Amino acid sequence: MQVGKAVGFTPSRDNGNSKGKGKEATLEEIADLAYRLTDNTVKAIEEIEKINEEIHLLAVNALIEAARAGEAGKTFSVVASYMSELNKKVESITRRIKDEMNMQELSNVIRKQSIIVKGNRLADIALTNIDMVDRSLYERASDVTWWAHDSYVIEVLKNKNRDSIRNVEKRLSIILDAYTVYHDIVVCDIDGNIVASGRNPTLKGKNCKDTEWFKTAFKSRFGFEYPNYSPLADNRLVFIFSSVIRDDSGSTIGVLANIFKWKEFAQRIVENIPLSDKEKRYTRACITNNEGLIFADSAGKIFDTIEFNGRDELFNNAREFIVGEVKGKRCIVAHALSQGYENYSSGLHSLLIQELI
Repeated sequence: MQVGKAVGFTPSRDNGNSKGKGKEATLEEIADLAYRLTDNTVKAIEEIEKINEEIHLLAVNALIEAARAGEAGKTFSVVASYMSELNKKVESITRRIKDEMNMQELSNVIRKQSIIVKGNRLADIALTNIDMVDRSLYERASDVTWWAHDSYVIEVLKNKNRDSIRNVEKRLSIILDAYTVYHDIVVCDIDGNIVASGRNPTLKGKNCKDTEWFKTAFKSRFGFEYPNYSPLADNRLVFIFSSVIRDDSGSTIGVLANIFKWKEFAQRIVENIPLSDKEKRYTRACITNNEGLIFADSAGKIFDTIEFNGRDELFNNAREFIVGEVKGKRCIVAHALSQGYENYSSGLHSLLIQELI
């Protein structure tokens, strides 16, 4: 169960008909209230003890004067005795309050519980973020493997004539109009030369044989290249998926590549985490690889590296949080590892780093 706010209350004078418009109290605020209550109670007890000490002195002086007065001082002696008894009772009560008062302990317990609640909530959000990434990238991988079987794509690599190029570019353009998550789709021959582009005809002839996405296309069902500023997309931040193209006999004749708008997709995830505006001001959300290299960041520091003690151990956990220092500040670091979707896993990590204030 996710718990965002531990306690909510609304002072009401409408016989229970309030609709919850009052301010909710967070666990940290309750801990602060407990601490302030303890502090104020201690101060009040100190004032009572000062007054009680004065009462004690008055009682002692009164008993002395009553003794001196002899028979005439008996009545005054009774009053002095009552004052002395009152002094003892007040002293006993204040001592008992001190002994039983554990608001400081309560405050500490609440603060610890607050960290646990926050850590688990942030870890749940991190898990949701990486699940959204996996689901979307699974669709991108499915798209490229499906479109690599398109008859127009196969035809252009078999003939490479003007008509087949024009036909496949029109076909790719129609696909891109429907699938707006892509910058472009390109068709390469077996040597890595771009034969057709759905958006940018100036890319034709560009060689891509040394790119990661081209080389990995031959190694499994689909290839890919993690986020990079690609010249195929005017140096925008993209994630490229690829798949080999085969002719009717099953021979590999080229590679199809989908150029996915990674920045637009991933930044929307890390910038729209379900936290209050106040929490967002001291919370950072990131998507990274195994080495902590940042591919998406609510702080905008793409390709920086996240470093903190215990990072590698944390990254081995599917879902977990720790409390530690990040850049000199004490923080909750919540993490979730890609769990995969269907038969695809991005292998990426989702982090939420929230400063403890």
